[in-house]
Amino acid sequence: MTLEWTGERFLPWRNDPTLAYEHLHRYLYASRFVAGKSVLDLASGEGYGSNLLAQSAAEVIGVDLAVEVVAHARQRYPRPNLEFLVGSITNVPISETRRFDVVVCFEAIEHIEDHRGLLAEIVRLLEEDGVLIVSTPNKNAYHQTIQQENEFHVKELEFDEFRGLLQSRFQNVCFLGQRIYAQSDLWPVVSGANDRIEEFIIERTGSEFAVVGSERRQPMYFIAVASNAPLDDLNFSALIDSGNALLLEKDRELRESKAAAAEGLAWRERQIAERDATLGWFETEVAKLKEELAAQRRWYESEVAQRDATIASNDEALAWRAGQVQTLEREKSGLIETVQSLSGQLSRASEQLDAIHASSGWKFILRLRHYRDRLLPPGSTRRRFFDSLPHKRP
Repeated sequence: MTLEWTGERFLPWRNDPTLAYEHLHRYLYASRFVAGKSVLDLASGEGYGSNLLAQSAAEVIGVDLAVEVVAHARQRYPRPNLEFLVGSITNVPISETRRFDVVVCFEAIEHIEDHRGLLAEIVRLLEEDGVLIVSTPNKNAYHQTIQQENEFHVKELEFDEFRGLLQSRFQNVCFLGQRIYAQSDLWPVVSGANDRIEEFIIERTGSEFAVVGSERRQPMYFIAVASNAPLDDLNFSALIDSGNALLLEKDRELRESKAAAAEGLAWRERQIAERDATLGWFETEVAKLKEELAAQRRWYESEVAQRDATIASNDEALAWRAGQVQTLEREKSGLIETVQSLSGQLSRASEQLDAIHASSGWKFILRLRHYRDRLLPPGSTRRRFFDSLPHKRP
């Protein structure tokens, strides 16, 4: 069974040296209190810490609320002196009282609302002179660093609240601060009787580093060691990664960042080259389009000129035709006058002819013609002879 990372619990196989240093250091520090003793690990999570404590403790019981997490821990860390139980840290499924010499509760108190209920349950299970080792985030420093709310935190504590909670139940409480700092170590290659740790705390101010006071160290987490029995002076504790995983991880991240930046830059350069090529193509197309538009304009201008010339020619033709129409109109008027004159003459001639036809002389002529046609039928020889005679009358 493999657990998935949700952000709620530390998983030791994840490539995150910072989280590993923080969580492992707490359990390593707690391990100095548990040799040959009975230990309760509240909110034991994946089980790595309980397993570490079980290397020197007589007995370790880990308690966690998540069924699948407990099943994973049981499968991954099989030890005869190590047991994992499903249960709430405010209602531990262990009926005996004063059962444990040491109770460990790391990064859990901020995940619940009932802090006093948790302390009451710890006091129920812890020997009268037993030791509680508990941690919680430094609320102010934690939020300044992560710049966001932790969705799994229900109720975070200020230091004074944390201190007041523990001192309400234990006569002796010592507090330590924990934070991952970059540091340089100088240590005796050959150990001597006088070995001790001397700290130099520096901080970059402007363009240089300067030595500052110890008050400038701001814990990311508070760790408390509490007991009703006297507590010895708690020594300074340093976790040293001989493999420098954190620095190597940062170097790897830096290399990946540089590679990603280089890839991004190359991609950007390709985009710019493609854009330049596209712009060149557009410029060529625009030039072609401008030339086509210029040619079309010249053609339209030529067409307009020809049409203007045609219109002008048509105007001249219309003017000529208008002149012709006027001439024809005048001729028409003359013809009308002539027709009217001829019509008058015809009318008079008709009247004269009617008068002739009505006259007795015309009637005598008609009789003569009638006798002529009878005596000289048309087409006859006598008629042709008659017609050929001189002084013929119509």
